[in-house]
Amino acid sequence: MKQSYRLDRHVVQQERPDAPFAATYDVIVVGLGTAGAFAAISAARRGHKVLGLERLNCMGGTGTAGTVQGYYFGSRGGAYEPLDEEVAAMGQKGYTRTGGVNGELKKYVLERHAAEAGVTIRYESTVTGVFLEGNKVTGVRWFGPNGMEEAGATVVIDCTAEAEVSVMAGAAFRFGRASDGMAQPFSNVIKRTTDTGVHQFYTDSGYVDPTDGDSVSEAILDSALRSTHLKERYEPSDRLIYVAPLLGIREGRFIEGEADVLLADVLADKVTGEPVFYAYSNLDNHSKDVALESETYQDWIVAASLWGINFSVPIPLGAMIPKGVDGLLVAGRCIALDHDMATCVRMKRDMQKCGEAAGVAAALSIEGGVPLRSVPYPELASLLRATGCLDERNDVGIRVPVGVVPTGDTSHQWLTDTGAIRLGLMSDKPGIAIWSAKRLGDRIRAELKQWLHQPDDAHLSRNSAIALALLEDRASLPLLRQMARERDSYVPRTSRKYNQVRGYTAIYLLGKLADTDIVPELIALMRDRASFTNVSTDAEFINSDEEYYFQYFTFSLAALLRIGDRHEDRRKAIAEAVADMIGQSDFSLTITLKPSKDQQYAMTDTIRRYAASKLRQWGMTSYMKRSYSQEMSG
Repeated sequence: MKQSYRLDRHVVQQERPDAPFAATYDVIVVGLGTAGAFAAISAARRGHKVLGLERLNCMGGTGTAGTVQGYYFGSRGGAYEPLDEEVAAMGQKGYTRTGGVNGELKKYVLERHAAEAGVTIRYESTVTGVFLEGNKVTGVRWFGPNGMEEAGATVVIDCTAEAEVSVMAGAAFRFGRASDGMAQPFSNVIKRTTDTGVHQFYTDSGYVDPTDGDSVSEAILDSALRSTHLKERYEPSDRLIYVAPLLGIREGRFIEGEADVLLADVLADKVTGEPVFYAYSNLDNHSKDVALESETYQDWIVAASLWGINFSVPIPLGAMIPKGVDGLLVAGRCIALDHDMATCVRMKRDMQKCGEAAGVAAALSIEGGVPLRSVPYPELASLLRATGCLDERNDVGIRVPVGVVPTGDTSHQWLTDTGAIRLGLMSDKPGIAIWSAKRLGDRIRAELKQWLHQPDDAHLSRNSAIALALLEDRASLPLLRQMARERDSYVPRTSRKYNQVRGYTAIYLLGKLADTDIVPELIALMRDRASFTNVSTDAEFINSDEEYYFQYFTFSLAALLRIGDRHEDRRKAIAEAVADMIGQSDFSLTITLKPSKDQQYAMTDTIRRYAASKLRQWGMTSYMKRSYSQEMSG
């Protein structure tokens, strides 16, 4: 048997003499947060001996200690719903009224259900290692009030949010977006009193790497001092109670699973036929440097402005099984997703269901004496349907609000009729029509090319160019260049917010098509900072001239680097121009983070690192100014 643990961010394995554990359990759940609480309760309700280890002093995680008491989408049904109803009923009897599901009450209700099911809870306990026989996890080691302890288990469920157990077991994982490895911003949740009662609100506070101790500590200290909540003066009608002790971290590690759930696959309808639950949301990414996201994400969010369109995502059990590891399940936001898909599959409702599915799957694996990947799906699905965790009615496809397409509410399907798509492209809400055209591909290409030449209808012609660009059709280039040169200020209204400006949408697509003709104009645009005046109608995404310029600069930079990737002969000119601009001592780019309209967050280093990474790939770091070479090589 091997003992595996992390030391200085590296996984270390040591042989350990075979000896029986002092204690053994059917299931050990590591982390009793949003997913882990329901994993432990669900497994114990099947009659199994369950140990729950939690580094904090309560169950519930984000919804309790994290003070995120409301729900932002996610699908209905599952063991969490009657529990939430119980919390709501208790909240009417002498407790302070607060919005959403009362986090303090939920702690107690979760503990009571865990105790009634027979879960053994160990608070203030942090897992420090795992035990392996071959590739099978057989137990865990943790440090708590008693010092170092260990126990064996038939199944371990990793609900640590950062896949800590999986990493210690040697499982592969991914982190952040492909361009620069960054995750999306984190938030602080603030509890306050107003004239109407006790409330909470969140404020995005920057970026954090939850796997790095320095980054986490800096984020905690820095974000606690932000003026969004730490004010010079508090009025009686609006007083601070506290800042939630848990950072609102949206993203960290993702395991590589027996089945990965990737955005590109979901948008291409390549999904599982054996879901254990359905996630449901929009792609809710809080980042403003959208130009650094993947092409798949930008096709959806930028070209089609579909930020506000919700859709359902079937999640298979395989997404909760680390690839090549036995005896281990993962539940929570660290399941087998990519960065893009995680912007949707992370909502509290869905993560509670994820935990429930993991607990039931662990129980069936034990009861049937089969590996986790061999748990019979019909039996698992039947048990999950009984609680509503799995409910095919949640498989809604895309959810399009009434009025977004001129033909009415197409809640469950994309447009296929050419006439309907034409009407959509002519409208001020063209996103569904643009994406429907992309899906049809060659079946509508000829019509799109005809519609390009409609000078009397700018929406039809320009949206047709966008759709053709998504099909990588170079017939779109002349009109895309015109939109970029004009800095077309039009903002569609497809989504309830975060619609993208057509001018820099065109720049994104010119980069996607690797158009060399636009290179000099993009460089000139990036140098022309003073000429940018904000005309965006979406103040939450762009609320100043600086942020308007930031979008044009970053989309132009990303386009240039994509062009250079595919045209080696253009790299020298691009590298010289980019290095000169971002290497200047006074170069600066800032944004604001939600919901603040005035607090500036520096993005200079992020953009420098992104550019430097690409220049290193090209072998052109010599163009970087010496004074910035070390900084930009990080």
